[in-house]
Amino acid sequence: MSKKSCVFLCLMVVLLFLVSCFSYQKHPKLHYYSGPNVPPEFINIVRASPSEIEFVLRVKFPDKKLYHLILDGDEPVAEGWYSTIRADGTSYTLIMKPKPGLSFQVGKTYRLCIGQQSPEYVQLESNNYQCMAEYVFVFEEK
Repeated sequence: MSKKSCVFLCLMVVLLFLVSCFSYQKHPKLHYYSGPNVPPEFINIVRASPSEIEFVLRVKFPDKKLYHLILDGDEPVAEGWYSTIRADGTSYTLIMKPKPGLSFQVGKTYRLCIGQQSPEYVQLESNNYQCMAEYVFVFEEK
């Protein structure tokens, strides 16, 4: 292999690496598509303010921790890993706060999306995030 070919090959590898680095987004734009909708009798909002929502979920998941998101369209308003262990045997409590600078707005429709991976991990392979369970609600203060 000639010296020019070797230099060209090295430059191409470096260029591909840089392109992949710049295409990665810490907060990716993903399409969150729904899994099965959870019937309203299995999820209750017990407390809600613009700065926090508390849910009680009577849904049994095989995983001990799942990624929970509250979405406004395809924009996450609140998100994180939460335990799904049902302390009382019948339900688990989920308290979610919006990201800094955001708040929950009265009368707005949101989706609680529960998935198995973080959006940052999913975006390495896809632009689509599957919610394994979804609950649509209109925010009202309680």
